[in-house]
Amino acid sequence: MHPEPLRIAIIGGGSVGEHFLRDLAHHPSYHVTGVVTRSPARQQELSGKYGVPGFSSFQDLQDAGGVPQVACVVNANHDHLDATLEALEAGCHVYLEKPMAPTLAECRQIVEAEARSQGTVQVGFEYIHGTMTARLKDLIGEGYFGEVQWLSILDSRGHWWSQSPHGNLEEVWKLDRKRGGGLIYHCGIHQLDLIRHYAGTIRTVQAFCPAKNPLSFYPADVPANVTLMITTERGVTVNFQVMHDRAATWYREKNYRPNYAHAPGHEFNISVIGTGGSCDMRLYTEELHLFKLDAEQKENRFDRTEVFRPNPHDKSHHDMSGLLSRFLDSVAAGGGAVDAVAGAYETMRAAWVAEEAILRPGECLAVDELT
Repeated sequence: MHPEPLRIAIIGGGSVGEHFLRDLAHHPSYHVTGVVTRSPARQQELSGKYGVPGFSSFQDLQDAGGVPQVACVVNANHDHLDATLEALEAGCHVYLEKPMAPTLAECRQIVEAEARSQGTVQVGFEYIHGTMTARLKDLIGEGYFGEVQWLSILDSRGHWWSQSPHGNLEEVWKLDRKRGGGLIYHCGIHQLDLIRHYAGTIRTVQAFCPAKNPLSFYPADVPANVTLMITTERGVTVNFQVMHDRAATWYREKNYRPNYAHAPGHEFNISVIGTGGSCDMRLYTEELHLFKLDAEQKENRFDRTEVFRPNPHDKSHHDMSGLLSRFLDSVAAGGGAVDAVAGAYETMRAAWVAEEAILRPGECLAVDELT
């Protein structure tokens, strides 16, 4: 006898909601009970594409098809709290897209609600589970680098203004701190989660930004280039730089369509330096270069390169579908979240302080004191 398909609801009709619908709607192990979105037109569109009913509210979905076992909360950031609380109160497990919520108070409510419920919350911090990012965590755990002293992350990409250049700033929600959360909330929060896993709980954050925003169309409170200097409780120093003002964009130029992984200026690189070894990990070219630091011979020796290509799409670090699948398999087997929600909350604390540090450039802020 085959087990009954896992009943899943999708709460949110945006790009991530549709991504999950593509993964789940016709999967034999899952039954999507419906998609929740306020837009009747979007309900009709998604229902037509994927053959699942559309609803205006989670309550309507439950009234029509009963309580699902899992709710994927992938709606707008400012709607995460209400949707997650409603699903937990109904007894569901929740897959919650990052960031958990726009404020720490809301994040704490989610953690507290999970503790009271029968369900668990899996936050969508999938970067640590990639083939390359997980390999680096294993190497750190095995002691390849000795005692880790330094961690560096560079994230360089094109700017966020994908709409018409003649449009209004109000149309670009990613550049609105209230809606998008800011540069780190939207663009660097995965890296902060990696830092926490690689180097320990984040203790202090200091931000440095250009005196004048190189992208003049960005609002003053969303720098296009920021460097965070971070310390962790393990004594590791971290340099994390986000750049939106170097790599070219390919939103509108028809003649510029580079290979995404090899686009000039488009980089996601991680370096680790410890007392016994170091590395240069190039996520987009899918190579991990490893070095040994030989103090006795006073040599820094090249050890080897681990090549991860050809990697299935996004498997190196940004595999949303893979983390969702692991979570659903765990629920189906009687378990719950792959990663404890308390860890995700620690990442949110660091992200909140990082955003505050951007507004107070040069000032070293302590996470424990501000949160």
